[in-house]
Amino acid sequence: MLRILTDHHGRRCDGIGRRSFLSVGTFGLGGLSLVDLLRGAATATVAGLPDYVHDRAVVLLFLGGGPSQLETWDPKPDGPGTSTSLAGHLGTRLPGVRFASYFPKMAALADRLSVVRSFQTNHAEHNGAHKQILTADLTVKDGKPIHEPGIGAMYSRVVGPLHHRTGLPTTALVPPTTRHTANGAGFAGAYDSVVEGCQPAWLGSAYAPFETQVAMAEGRPREKKKKSDDDVNPLLDNLTPRVPELTMDARLSLLRQLDRLDRRLDSSGLMEGFDQYTQQAVEMIRGDTVRRALDLSLEDPRTLAAYDTEHFRNYRANDDSKFERNGPSIGISLGRQLLLARRLCEAGCGFVTLIHANWDFHARKGIPNMPEGMSVLAPPLDHAVSAFLQDIEQRGLSEKILLVITGEFGRTPGLDKNLGRHHWPRICPLVFADGGLNHGKVIGQSDRRGGEPSSEPITIDDLHATLMHAMFDVGRLRLDPSLPGQIMKRAQKGRPIAELFGA
Repeated sequence: MLRILTDHHGRRCDGIGRRSFLSVGTFGLGGLSLVDLLRGAATATVAGLPDYVHDRAVVLLFLGGGPSQLETWDPKPDGPGTSTSLAGHLGTRLPGVRFASYFPKMAALADRLSVVRSFQTNHAEHNGAHKQILTADLTVKDGKPIHEPGIGAMYSRVVGPLHHRTGLPTTALVPPTTRHTANGAGFAGAYDSVVEGCQPAWLGSAYAPFETQVAMAEGRPREKKKKSDDDVNPLLDNLTPRVPELTMDARLSLLRQLDRLDRRLDSSGLMEGFDQYTQQAVEMIRGDTVRRALDLSLEDPRTLAAYDTEHFRNYRANDDSKFERNGPSIGISLGRQLLLARRLCEAGCGFVTLIHANWDFHARKGIPNMPEGMSVLAPPLDHAVSAFLQDIEQRGLSEKILLVITGEFGRTPGLDKNLGRHHWPRICPLVFADGGLNHGKVIGQSDRRGGEPSSEPITIDDLHATLMHAMFDVGRLRLDPSLPGQIMKRAQKGRPIAELFGA
């Protein structure tokens, strides 16, 4: 809770005098105070990031639901029967490497990608699989709480919960935003267990991700605005954090009072009575660095247009597993999610998880089949990822931001009679892009049907070891006695993907 001094008399607080204070939740970080977070950040590092932290941010794009390896980056042009991309395949900038035909823009940027074709996960049901891949704990069960922290929370524990200079949380989570009609949700997919897999577990709530949704250009996030309020600070009216309504009301109340408090705090001398962390907390909230990072309206309109995925159609699915194409499009927020991720990284957030759901094309009741689902979700993915890669290159960030794309598992190499593919953890799509790593290659191979690795499998432990090596100098990390031993275990249990780091 951040306490901001008001005019009204009341009980004593911290020896500053008889005043009442406005208490608000800040950033949705598990109820811990911003002051406590700053003290934690100071404990982690006094003069900036530890010297074993690489100057690199990670954006993890999680395709919740289980994307098909065949309909994405391993199309098996010569696969037998239905063990090939239904929509065909196309060439890329890499000789002999083909992608499914849904991804022409990514194919043109393939020299900046590394496609892993032997990645194998562990579990065939969404709930447990989401949490297992994000925490590297293969024992967590469906419907059970996590016991190990998400990889983003691990990063935050190493570097501190808030960026030492900007005050931005060092890990963030951006779920999808969809517009909904009053009588039913659109085809957006469930992702609660992805959110759970990002949580800090035993690390404590200080290291929970900052969670927010982006607003759609012509609509609102799924939470309804309680009422209009002309006094609300417009800098934050562009987004709605996914927080309880009462907490949101408190935050908006804080925003309404900031301008009135500024002069009073500056002229009263009371700031001198706060300790350094309380002063820093107040100044961060009064400042606009964090809020500017979250405000997409500050972007050049040409940049917003380049990222736009809302012009792609997105529909509800009916009980016959068909999209209701006569209804209104509910929009796709992925472009704005990736743009926000870039802005967060620029402002000091080192690990951002995005969710693009739901790639679960069973052709069952209420669930589309493979060609229907891919026709809706694949084109905006291709567009948004290519826009992101082009944008960070233009801004000189290609060496600084690593994009990772994966899901919880792949799909069966064979189609059923309704053209659906089902859960298949034996192979899962995995792509890396930019971040100063060595790209322009295919790593590992799957068998002829695309159903099993034909080379040494890359595992969930290997993925986490790779991310830890991308974020830290692990050899020097192990020399820090202040870090829990489980952090080094996460870095060392698997083998980092050597092809990404070698010459």
